[in-house]
Amino acid sequence: MTSNNRHSMPNSNQNKDNSNSHLPKRSTQAATDRPVAVSSLASAVEVKHWRAWALILILLAAIAISSSVLIDRLWELPVSQLFKSSFTLDVADMAVQLKLVATSVVALLAGGLLGVVSVLLQQLVKNPLASDTTLAIGTGAQLALLIATLFVPSLAIYGGVWIAFVGALFSLVLVFSLSAPSRFNPLILVLAGLVVNILLASFASTLVLFFTEHSVGILSWAAGFLTQNNWHTTVKLAITAIALAAISIPLLKPLTLMSLDDMQAKRLGVPINALRLAVIAIVAIVSALVVSEVGLIGFIGLAAASLVNALGIGSIGRRLVAAFGFGALLLWLTSNVALLLEPVMGTPIPAGSITGVLGAPLIIWLILRQRRQGVTPITPMFTPQRKAINWWRWSVGVLLLIALVSVWVKDLSGIAFSTDWALTQQYRLPRTLSAAATGVMLATAGVLLQTLTRNPMASPEVLGISSGAALGVIGGFLLLPAFGIKAGALSLVGSGLAGAFLVLLLIIWLARKVTPAYLLLVGIGIAAMMDGIMSMVKLSGDPRLEAMLSWLSGTTYSASPETVWYLMIAAAGLVALSMLLIKPLRVLGLGESVAKSLGVKVRFYQLALLIVVAALSTVSTLAVGPLSFIGLMVPHLATSLGAVQLEKQLPLAALLGAGVMVLADWIGRYIIFPYELPAGTIAAIIGGLYFIWLIRRSSVHQ
Repeated sequence: MTSNNRHSMPNSNQNKDNSNSHLPKRSTQAATDRPVAVSSLASAVEVKHWRAWALILILLAAIAISSSVLIDRLWELPVSQLFKSSFTLDVADMAVQLKLVATSVVALLAGGLLGVVSVLLQQLVKNPLASDTTLAIGTGAQLALLIATLFVPSLAIYGGVWIAFVGALFSLVLVFSLSAPSRFNPLILVLAGLVVNILLASFASTLVLFFTEHSVGILSWAAGFLTQNNWHTTVKLAITAIALAAISIPLLKPLTLMSLDDMQAKRLGVPINALRLAVIAIVAIVSALVVSEVGLIGFIGLAAASLVNALGIGSIGRRLVAAFGFGALLLWLTSNVALLLEPVMGTPIPAGSITGVLGAPLIIWLILRQRRQGVTPITPMFTPQRKAINWWRWSVGVLLLIALVSVWVKDLSGIAFSTDWALTQQYRLPRTLSAAATGVMLATAGVLLQTLTRNPMASPEVLGISSGAALGVIGGFLLLPAFGIKAGALSLVGSGLAGAFLVLLLIIWLARKVTPAYLLLVGIGIAAMMDGIMSMVKLSGDPRLEAMLSWLSGTTYSASPETVWYLMIAAAGLVALSMLLIKPLRVLGLGESVAKSLGVKVRFYQLALLIVVAALSTVSTLAVGPLSFIGLMVPHLATSLGAVQLEKQLPLAALLGAGVMVLADWIGRYIIFPYELPAGTIAAIIGGLYFIWLIRRSSVHQ
């Protein structure tokens, strides 16, 4: 305004008049703009709150309807007697009362506690995706209880909660130690939770394979059953809720200051490290108590905390109270749904499985909510030196490895070379070749995905594509006969392709809305969905699924001479097709806008690549079941060996994938002979340790 007046003033008086004449206009404009901006913001917040309150009303209505249906179905006495003392009822009525009332109270308390735990974690690490599920707390508690049950059952004298506490604390400390160098970068923290989850689950699966009879009970409990036959769990959880409320009150002010920068909080007198240790201990012991009493209940805490965030509740005290209420209502509804499904399924349904099925939609919704927030890149920058690749050495080396593993066997007398060619041809060679073909396909799919999404942490397993293929196969196996279609090999391939392709379409759709790093979280939700479905499948007792459960562990046991050649032909054809797509893939890796400017048919080649990746994932999953980390690890191994260019990285990754899978299969067969570990378990352990190194390296360079 001064500049304009200086250039246009005829005299000082006019300048004064002009200045004064402008002031009211300026004030009026500011006064006009401010209400408009405030009104717009208030309108947005109002819409946001309206949606959240509408969801809460729907939740309450669903609880009321489901509860009334259950009471009408199970309770024959007047409703007023439902809340009488259990000792005044006969045995049958008391059992129904406990099933309805005690189970509902346990669901309310357990869900509320998990909601509070998730809000405490999110306040501690300033991460809206943190929860007891995403940070592997429940998995660690479950593994500790399984180990104690199998090897040190005498520890149960002191109560299972302390055993679960050690496991929960161990997993939480491991996740925090992996992400601490990055200052708890939100995505690195959740990815650390993902890999710890997979590693601990792999160890648990290994123990279950060897101690099946002893671990059946703990696995059934760990699925998350809420149905009660007494009031003991209710009393324990009620005491825990009261104690947690009492402990949380003095922590409210320091937790509020924790939302500031660490340096500012320290200047205000907050003991940052002591507070973190206190919150970690509280989270671990509350989670352990819930797990030890009712088993694993996934995603309830995350959902409750997400509703709190959606409502925009700022005060930490109100956030904790609201999270307790939302978690309680969500788990109560889940418990009612599980009870309503019992007559339909013909068996008790664990509430934990239902929450697992709901995990994928919840994760996707949370990702979409975070899409506009700035995220520090987490993908590590690999700068390997380009080297000449000795293709003869690698090709001959992999072939010699396959030949050696096929004849190098172990029996009760030790390791020796087999001279029984008939036995080798019938059993050993098909398994070795199946492992090699699977490794080739997963490694190829990993290279394609990492280039297409420009994300070096992408792979069919981590993004949930293999889980989608497995879900498609399971669905085809169970549902196709109902439509008069035989569940043969071709029909299962079709259903598996459909599952993998749907996941791929979801990933590509999300890729346009969120940063590439967030796509990795989709795999968490899809894997949780598959785990939830498989928990219900295992408990269904369907004899048709026995072979499928073995396949899901990731084993080459079912390989045969009749099918292995089809598998190898499919692998060779799909890899050859992938090589033909290298040139457009390299351009697509630069971004859609660049690809379009260079004349590449973006949609056509994206669709072609999606189909190839879906086919690679589905065929490999059909052959040996869903595997972990091969598609993630092997492309980086190829790059570290100097295969920087895509046309070199893809074939070298295929060779290395074959070698890694052959070794994993051989180790699984003979490391604890005469017992056998699935190749998928070995691959998960090897790949999980590699992923930990990758996350650690990424954290250090943040």
